This record gives sequence, C-alpha cells and structure tokens, in this order.
Amino acid sequence: MAWAHVNLNFQALAEMTSDLVEEKTQEVASRAGEGFIGDVVWTDRPHGAVRASTKDAAQRNARENTLLKAVQSG
Repeated sequence: MAWAHVNLNFQALAEMTSDLVEEKTQEVASRAGEGFIGDVVWTDRPHGAVRASTKDAAQRNARENTLLKAVQSG
C-alpha cells in the first residue's frame, strides 16, 4: 500500500467555509426570532455565534431555551 502526503491550506478552507458559516448563523438567528443576532467570529477558523441583543430576548431565551430550540430545529 502506498502512502500519500496531503498538505491542506487551512486559510483557504476557512475562507471557503466562511459564507456557509454566515448563512447558517443567520438562519439560526431568524429561527430564534426577534431580538437575536448572529455574528461570525474568526479565530483560526470561522465560528458562528448567535446571541440575544435585547433584554426581552435574553429573558425569553432563559425561560424557553429559544437558541437551543432554534439550533435543533434546523
């Protein structure tokens, strides 16, 4: 059996997946409802983060697990 050496360009992979992460983040934020916003956070790769932007949304999330339900429904 022959061995193959593969070099991955992680920066290129991160750039290719950035739009997908942004799209999924916005989908979760819209499913969560009014008062939730999504952002893409870059470290070594893009991460999607959705958070409550209003006090009412934060309270609704604490009471009803709104973000958890929004992630699981998609």
